[in-house]
Amino acid sequence: MTPFICDICGDEFEQKSRYEKHMQTSHPRQAVSAADIEKALAGVTFPKGRDALRDAIDDDDREVRRIVEQLPAREYRDAAEVARAFGELRTHERLPDDQPSKTGGEQAMQAPSAARFASLFAGLRFPASRDELKAHARGQASEEEMQTLETFGEHTYYSMADVAKELGRSR
Repeated sequence: MTPFICDICGDEFEQKSRYEKHMQTSHPRQAVSAADIEKALAGVTFPKGRDALRDAIDDDDREVRRIVEQLPAREYRDAAEVARAFGELRTHERLPDDQPSKTGGEQAMQAPSAARFASLFAGLRFPASRDELKAHARGQASEEEMQTLETFGEHTYYSMADVAKELGRSR
């Protein structure tokens, strides 16, 4: 019996070091995205300060917690404002103050968002097919959200970041 089996592709390895190298080269961990941060903050009531946001994130999301700790110490009105601060942190650029989280709030809430989709797929184990995404979302997704899922490509989604990219393409 092979002691090390890749959960993603099923390759088998006799040695742990070869398994670890395989994971690093064939299935590298994706960087944290704004969608990952929004998913980690699902259910959080706003406004909240940076430290309260950090404390609200599960211990399992260590990478997201580390990023939230690096955000400017201020009060955030919503998850979109946190995502915007994350973008500023990542690009080292200060964005203009008239971004959608301040001026387009109600209209933005009507469109399917990465944060909404992240909440639809809470608890879903990746990788997942389009049909598995639809089955998981069924019952809690709106008709518009299910129609958006119908436009998704028929391939495997390895993380919430893949779902967010597909959501961007479907708009």
